[in-house]
Amino acid sequence: MSAVLDPFVLERAPGPVVGLHPALVRLRMAFNGTSELLGTIPDERLTCLWVWDGNDINVRYAFYRMLEILESGTAEVARAIGGQESSEAREAVGQTSAARWDLQGVLAGLSDLDLDADPGGGEWTVRQTMAHIIGGQRGYAWGSAYWISVRHEPKPEGPRRAPDHLFASMPEDDEEATGTLIDVRRKLDDIVDAASSRFATLTTDEMDAAAGWYGFPVTVGFRMWRWPSHIEEHTVQVEKTLDMINHRRTEVERLVRLNARALGRLEALVFGRAAEQLDAGAVAATIDRVADELRGMATPVKAAADAGVPGPPD
Repeated sequence: MSAVLDPFVLERAPGPVVGLHPALVRLRMAFNGTSELLGTIPDERLTCLWVWDGNDINVRYAFYRMLEILESGTAEVARAIGGQESSEAREAVGQTSAARWDLQGVLAGLSDLDLDADPGGGEWTVRQTMAHIIGGQRGYAWGSAYWISVRHEPKPEGPRRAPDHLFASMPEDDEEATGTLIDVRRKLDDIVDAASSRFATLTTDEMDAAAGWYGFPVTVGFRMWRWPSHIEEHTVQVEKTLDMINHRRTEVERLVRLNARALGRLEALVFGRAAEQLDAGAVAATIDRVADELRGMATPVKAAADAGVPGPPD
């Protein structure tokens, strides 16, 4: 795993860390490569001829074929995992990864210019919203690590907040989404992967630890489930911003997002699981098969779109 977990988290919430399984890394690479290439296809080429498995069909179906590969793979993984042990913490980071992929599906169709386009009315740009999402994910990790570190200490009456000075060294939001769109998207992946590597392994005792959120008394488990909902909340904000800047989403952009969501559903099953769980029951083998099928589609589908031969009607 290339993402680095902030020392703050491990210092205050030491414990086991689980990295990304190599099969999941390979799946992401295959998905991203295929999506990036097919994402360059203009809408008007979706009706072009693509020969799939010896059958004449159109390029549009290639996107739905990706969906079928991902969804059938997800079902196969679910059956293979069966009754394997999980935990609330792992389920929470799994849903966080699913939310991340939905957001990545929205971002995939944007350009660097879209990041800083002013929606007017004092509303945030896409970059500012992404900075808040990334900074928020870091803040949730730091705050939860603090609450875990003091879980055995009595809590005073009244608002429950972590001491402000603990976060003095945390990057400001405006430092969290600098660079190109590719840089920002990678930063989002890194913060989700890094924080999840530790929090996926939290025990029930750690999840039940008393914590605070906006001064409200909650548990660390509450804060964990806030991870995915926070990403989802601001994905809606990004979509509203795109409407404000008159970014009209193409059919291809919508299809890319559809498949990103499907990848998120698959990751929700396996993200944060120990390697031995994925190596058992052919789970990793299924993930690799899905990756191979996705990877094999990219070049021929793009070539078919570029050739421009009219295909059969839908």
